[in-house]
Amino acid sequence: MLDIVSNIMKYRSLIGALALRDLQSRYVGTMGGALWSIIQPASTVAVFYFVFSVGFKAAAPAGSPFIMWFITGLMVWFYFNETLITITGSVTGNAHLIKKTVFPTEILPFVFITAGIVPHMIFMIFVIGMQVWYDIAFSPVRLLVVYFMLCNATLLLGLGWLFSALQVFYRDIAQALSVILNVLFWLTPIVWSMELLPENYRHLLSYNPIYYIVEGYRGLLIFPEPKLPNLADTAFFWIVTISILFCGAYIFRRLKPEFADML
Repeated sequence: MLDIVSNIMKYRSLIGALALRDLQSRYVGTMGGALWSIIQPASTVAVFYFVFSVGFKAAAPAGSPFIMWFITGLMVWFYFNETLITITGSVTGNAHLIKKTVFPTEILPFVFITAGIVPHMIFMIFVIGMQVWYDIAFSPVRLLVVYFMLCNATLLLGLGWLFSALQVFYRDIAQALSVILNVLFWLTPIVWSMELLPENYRHLLSYNPIYYIVEGYRGLLIFPEPKLPNLADTAFFWIVTISILFCGAYIFRRLKPEFADML
């Protein structure tokens, strides 16, 4: 684990360069360019918002604008979902680097975590603009949203190491992951409120690490007074996330010597 972290620090310039290349390659040759990184998720937000706000008359918890509650949940999900799918194919998709050069393969998940933060930050700027519009006062506590970005990135790194390594040997991983993520999206209160659940079932949400991150963003960004999760939920999240991180790092390190042969 320590040698992997050391490589991330050692190759941080390479990570930045590869992340920039990834962002550029996504939209090369398109007229809209990087605007597509906003247009695509924004169109999804618009459709979901119309369906749930107009069609189902959904409402946010008391004291928060529905549009802000809605967008903060979706922007967390977009970052997690799209980045994890991209990371899962990061090793198989860069076979030319792994087979022909001495390349620090373990940095690949971090490359796409870094690239994914760019559209995420554009959404964040939009949310800050809505805070001004709805006259939600600034508080230094709101800056703790950076902590929840770290939570998301750490969870992605552990899962990314795990799935990207397994994808080399089992090519069905990416397909299965898409199904699992689709189910997870609807099981997590992202476009529906926790208040719809019977009270005796709500505690089950604390076992979902994505819910912890989503509620962390919402608590800090959309209410007049920022809210933080309780210590029990925080402790559980980090126990699960660190376990995933070490498990992912261990499996990635064990399987890494076989990557070139399998690719």
